[in-house]
Amino acid sequence: MMAGHFKKTILFLFPYKFTEFEYYKYEISKLEKKNNLNVIVNDLSEIINNRKFNEIWKTKAEKKTVKFSTLFSWIAYFNKIKKKNVIIFSHLQTSNLSSFIINLTIRLSKLPIIFYEEASPFSRPKKNINFFLSRIKQHAFNYKVYLYYLKQYFFGFLVNLISHEKVILFSNIIYKKSYNGLYAKGVKNFINLKINSYDFSNAMSFKISKKKKLKKYIIYLDDGGPYFTGDTHEKGNEIPNYNIKKWYKDLDIFLNKIEKYFNAKVIIIPHPKYKSPNSKKIKSYNPYFSNRKVNNDYDALAKLSHDCLFFIDRGSTAISYAIFHNRPIVQIYSSEHLYTRGEFQCILDQTKNTGTKPINILSVNRQKIVKSLKVNKMKYKNYKYNYLTPKNKKIEQIPNYKIIGEFINKNILIKQ
Repeated sequence: MMAGHFKKTILFLFPYKFTEFEYYKYEISKLEKKNNLNVIVNDLSEIINNRKFNEIWKTKAEKKTVKFSTLFSWIAYFNKIKKKNVIIFSHLQTSNLSSFIINLTIRLSKLPIIFYEEASPFSRPKKNINFFLSRIKQHAFNYKVYLYYLKQYFFGFLVNLISHEKVILFSNIIYKKSYNGLYAKGVKNFINLKINSYDFSNAMSFKISKKKKLKKYIIYLDDGGPYFTGDTHEKGNEIPNYNIKKWYKDLDIFLNKIEKYFNAKVIIIPHPKYKSPNSKKIKSYNPYFSNRKVNNDYDALAKLSHDCLFFIDRGSTAISYAIFHNRPIVQIYSSEHLYTRGEFQCILDQTKNTGTKPINILSVNRQKIVKSLKVNKMKYKNYKYNYLTPKNKKIEQIPNYKIIGEFINKNILIKQ
């Protein structure tokens, strides 16, 4: 039988709770149906992460995934399927013993493996003596943080002693000339396939009505904090003593002013981890938004971005949708709110990237907001081609599921 007659299987390995949102984001349904591929998602969250960290995810888990509660159950599962027509698509880092064993098993299998690396708009501090001294000052005697990073370094070093047989890197990064190290070290066969960021691809995949609509709403991109604690249960870092009630009171006053200034409703878009599956039962997992308009749809940004007045943000990568649709962005902060070092830096980075200035929600007026709504076209263009898509019409006009599906069907040979 010819190799082309075999249906290829993508074994999609995911270290976190794989939700219905991820199923939408990674275009799994389209990847299968439009390309005659079989995608099996392995949810490895219970093996790799602790219970408290897994409980952070409120968005409904995707039913079509294969979930594992022990490392041995996954190894047994993998040993049964590894000789079939499988390509691995791994989102795993080597961060602890369990992830080390999984990654070691993958490498020893000699199966072709796909990685995905997305360009980041956030600056990275130089790791010099000042960097380490500042981190020691920040974390003091909190051994959990140091242990987290030591395990990453140690197990990452060990796993890299064994190379992959074949690596395909899906990436929209244009500023890296070499991928030696994590992806390409010792690899006999390495391919770097350029694709879009998934936000960019999702935005492109949604068909926009050609009819002109009245832009009478504003999008607020919620990042979950400070009500939700985020990744602290994974890294073990301590968060500031937030005055949560005051932050949301100040935010509510600010949003009320915005609605009054522009005679338009603000729509809250929850972070992907905190989307309610049934808005009739639970309008928002964050009770401070109970009196506001909230859209929990997985494709909310793809649907709403084109016709909104502008975005309100706090340093999120979800401004990709604003860039895609050329919509203004207002970056906000509060002078009376405590921030972690990285949290406030993200706001500063995104204001710099988009050519805006951060707005203090405690001292705002209509004139300030209107002035900040001017789109810096050059900055938006640079953001698009630096962080969202390569400057190539064959890529920037084609959704990821088409690029990936075509590549796998044409270029990855199947073991029979």
